[in-house]
Order: sequence, then structure tokens, then C-alpha cells
Amino acid sequence: MALSSDLPEPLRHCRAVEVLERSLKRDRLGHGILLHGESLSSLETIVKAIATDRLQAKNDPYLHPDCFTLRPSGKARKIRIGSGADESNTMRKLVIDVQKTANQGGRKVGIIFEADRMNVQSANAFLKTLEEPPAGTTLFLITTRPYDLLDTIRSRCLNFRIPSQAEGIEHSNWEDWSIDYRAWLGRLLKGPSKESVPHIMLGAYGLMSRFQSILSEVTKHAWAEQKKLLAEHVSNDEKEAMQAGLGRGYRKQLYGEIESLTAGFCRDVEVLNPGRLPVNAQIRVIQALESSAGLLELNLNEATALELFFLKSLRLWTAK
Repeated sequence: MALSSDLPEPLRHCRAVEVLERSLKRDRLGHGILLHGESLSSLETIVKAIATDRLQAKNDPYLHPDCFTLRPSGKARKIRIGSGADESNTMRKLVIDVQKTANQGGRKVGIIFEADRMNVQSANAFLKTLEEPPAGTTLFLITTRPYDLLDTIRSRCLNFRIPSQAEGIEHSNWEDWSIDYRAWLGRLLKGPSKESVPHIMLGAYGLMSRFQSILSEVTKHAWAEQKKLLAEHVSNDEKEAMQAGLGRGYRKQLYGEIESLTAGFCRDVEVLNPGRLPVNAQIRVIQALESSAGLLELNLNEATALELFFLKSLRLWTAK
């Protein structure tokens, strides 16, 4: 069965999937695969389909005895080096597992989720395994922050970027939010006045509140579905890390949607009213959005980061 047939329609036709599918058919996949993009859920969907193919798994590949996974854990959400084979969900445990002979005599698969969360010790331990990979083993890393990985790790993997537009946001209120966001930008372009300022400010805080609600509900729904597929032995620590990872992935995706909405608004304004936009407003607003997203990665409060973006937008769009 083709890899693409196991994927949702939006993911089937991206260039990376086509290359991966050809490599699978020719049995030339390589021993180290780095999948990166804006959506962790898209990356996991693809790696799960590849693992199913490699292991010839009839059910969930994560339950296969020759599939070994590793996720961030703890309050700091780091991938720990660990103390040995008896400690689950650590780099040492993964390395020991993939070095063993396959339980079913075939291939083995190792998957590191959110690989950018490796600490120095974990990264160095994994690098040694990547330099001398066990026979018949494919090692996968998935991340939304590939350049946080060691250069030596990236250079030893085949890199595949999954484009952010491969997956949309499925929430009944997102389209209404998008329409109202564009309307809010339109009010900013008209310029603040005594009458409009209260509506602009209330509109901004309303959009922020609704954004957080949508993100929470999308994450909650996705997590409820994913929990149904988890093996019984998955610890609460691992579950907490998975849920946090889902939230980060969807949050990053929603920020990408805001960027697309902003760019689309700018294009429409320029077509209808050439020269109407403030000079460099679009570039600077996008930079403000990226800055807020970066602060979130440093564990800034989500509401505070979003508020910073909207207040910067207010200042930039209304600048003379």
C-alpha cells in the first residue's frame, strides 16, 4: 500500500511525502530522517504512516515491539539522558532498545518527538547512535524548531520540510474569527478617533479571548482523540508532555494562520487602494507576530504574548 493512501488528503501531495514514498518503494529511506514543519500533528501523522510501512504493523505502530518512542517530560519538558535501561522515556533507554536485535526479526524504528527539546547530554548520546546506526533501524526526529538541533545531527539526517499549509484549522468558530480579525484591521486603517478607539480596543481583547478559546478547544479535542490510541503503559508524565506538545503545535499553526490573514488583507488593500497602507506596515507587523511567537517559546505567558502582538499592531497600522 502506498504511503500517501494512509495520509489525510492535504498531506498526500506535498513534495516531501512524494520523495519519502519513492524512497520507501526503493528501500532507500536512510537511517536518519528529520521531519520538520509548523504542525506537530502533521509531522506525527506522517511518521506514524512510515513506521507502519517499515514495521509492516497491522495496528498502531507505536504498540509494535520494535517501535521505540521518546518524548519530552517533566515541568521543563526536556528529553532527558536518564540513568539506564530501567528508566523509561529517556535517551539512554531509547539507545539501548534500538541496539538490541529486533524482537520480530525485522526492522526497528526509533522516534524522537519534539527533538529540539534534547538537552546537551541527550543530543550527544543520540549523535553517537546516529553516527553508527544499528542494522535495520530507522531513526526519526520530528520538530518545529530544526535549527535548535546540533548541526552535526541535522547533517547526518535526511531533512524533509512539511509545509504549514498542508493542514488547516478545523474549528467552527475559526472562520468567524478570521473575518472579524480582517474587519479589525480595516478599522485600524481608517485611523483612531474618539468614537472608534473604544471599539478598536474592545475588539482587540475580544479577538484575543476568542483566539485562546479556539486554541484550547482544538487542543482538547485533538488530545481526546489521541488518548484513545495510547498504550496502557504510557506514563502520566509522557501524557502531559504529549498534550503540551499538541498545544504548542496548534498554537504555532494558528499564529501562521494570522500571518496568512494579515498578508492577504494587505494584498487586497493594495489592489483596491494602491498606496493606502502605511510604509512597511506589513513587514513590521509580521515581525511583531514572530517576536510574540518567539517569546512563547521562552515560556512567556500566552495571553501576555498575544496582547503584545495586538498592541504593536495597533501602533504600527495607525502610524502616520
